[in-house]
Amino acid sequence: MEFKQMDATTTVDLWPKVKQHFFGALGLSVQQLFSYLFVVTLIGIVYIHVQELLFPLLDHVYQFLKSKELMPWFGTMIVLIVLYQLYWVWTHRASYLLTGIYYVGVLFFVLYVYYRGYYSSCYFWPITEGGEIAWVDLFLLPYLLCVVQQGVYIVTFLPKWRASLRRSRVQGIETDRPIKSEDEDWLGFCGVVGILSDSLKSLDLRRESLTMGIVAQWGKGKTSFVNLLAKKVKEHGDIVVCFNPRASKSVAHIQEDFFDAFSKELSKYCSGFGFLLGRYTKHLGLLGQYEWTRPLESLLTLLLPEKDEQAINDALRIIGRRVYVIIDDLDRLTGEEIIEVLKLVDRNASFNNVVFVMAYDKEYVNNVLSKHLSHSLDHSFIDKYVTWEVTLPEVDSEILKEKMKSYLEDHLFDLSKEEKERVLEGWRYVDNIVIGYLESVRHLKRYLNLMIHRYLQVYNKVDPADFFLLSLLQYRHLGIYTNLAWGMYVELSEKDSQDPYLSLSVDNHRASSAVLPADASVLLEKMFYNLPVGREDKYKGGLPYNKKELNLIRSKDAFSYYFRYMKDKAEEE
Repeated sequence: MEFKQMDATTTVDLWPKVKQHFFGALGLSVQQLFSYLFVVTLIGIVYIHVQELLFPLLDHVYQFLKSKELMPWFGTMIVLIVLYQLYWVWTHRASYLLTGIYYVGVLFFVLYVYYRGYYSSCYFWPITEGGEIAWVDLFLLPYLLCVVQQGVYIVTFLPKWRASLRRSRVQGIETDRPIKSEDEDWLGFCGVVGILSDSLKSLDLRRESLTMGIVAQWGKGKTSFVNLLAKKVKEHGDIVVCFNPRASKSVAHIQEDFFDAFSKELSKYCSGFGFLLGRYTKHLGLLGQYEWTRPLESLLTLLLPEKDEQAINDALRIIGRRVYVIIDDLDRLTGEEIIEVLKLVDRNASFNNVVFVMAYDKEYVNNVLSKHLSHSLDHSFIDKYVTWEVTLPEVDSEILKEKMKSYLEDHLFDLSKEEKERVLEGWRYVDNIVIGYLESVRHLKRYLNLMIHRYLQVYNKVDPADFFLLSLLQYRHLGIYTNLAWGMYVELSEKDSQDPYLSLSVDNHRASSAVLPADASVLLEKMFYNLPVGREDKYKGGLPYNKKELNLIRSKDAFSYYFRYMKDKAEEE
């Protein structure tokens, strides 16, 4: 399989995304509008019947307050309420008004305008006898201030927040969010997914189910691959049921939760499917574990046919769509949980025309099952349950190199052009080494998140290539990194020269080489023994180089900066 790096986004590529987000937001707004309109209409219907009793009551209260000369006290109370509302609006001037509150406010404003201007029998308790201004009019002040506040928020605060959000997304960490669409697929999975979906489509599963395993090591993109496959089969008109056994409350609830998810999705295509599945789960003993389900069991026993599994298969045949059950993160379960899932796919849920797609790290799953079953396995246990195993292709190292380069360009946008070029040049010196040890997207992102924030603090005090190697040592061997920070493995050479430097201690290195992991020894040698990494040709033949000027980690003056987050106090002063 040939992997290709995604090209830079063009205007043509951008328009479908803009259109998709616009119509998605519009659809959500319309949906919210209709839901609020329903509530407002319901309130309006009730209000029409209540107003005939409400206004005479308000008039009676007004006459009572007037006869008892309590209107000044009533006015004082109204003023205090209005002042509090003004204070509340002012203190929340940087807050966004929830959509529900907005619609309620519009409703009250419309009612106020209608009754104040066009409903002569409505009394609003004037402040002075025969005056034009009423006590209730004072409530317009906080309302208008709130409207102004929202306008200021939309014009001022919201753009700043969005700009800050965009900035934080660039400067922040790289999240482990899986790929969900073809536009995001820089791993080259779409080609494999297309071939796989065509092969699945050609299978005849009218009398059986199929269990497929998507196999790859940790962080190699299993979830991304499964997402693309699910999207592809949906385009063919098939049904996708997503089930995450990790979300179950306990092992005992895994099968129950599965059938609940299965029933909810299939009931969209067959209205009686939930009842059929209910009868089936009764015979599995899943329905009878709660007292409140017993009446339902009795009813199902009377109404539904005896051949429960056959009835479900018949319903699936009538639906006429293949069902794909996505079970991700099998390699994050305990041994007992894995066994429970395997019972589902092998026996309890192996209905006709159902394809189970499980994503897992095969070596991890077999090790967990071996420990759970308390004996070593001379075979792959999960192979007994998986009919078709698909091993994900390895990601081309060149793609990972370019992706890391793009990450660096995104996260270091505040640096000068010259400094960016220095960083990217340093990355070119060590990209083969770093990618050779990371080998997966997840490792690459975790490495970047570990390294980038520290580098931004000391970028002008360190050599990028050496810093990348040191961060790799920190990522893979934190204990060795900590020891190095305290001066282990190295000793000061040429103390009296103008360019004193640290080199590998001969005695310590010989002793530690037999103990340290091979990759850690290689990294230490590249940082403290060999010529500057990536520049071997430039300085070969004994050509001198100034370690201090290059800010190499072996430089006595630069060494401490490689382990700092902030500049020292002397420099700040």
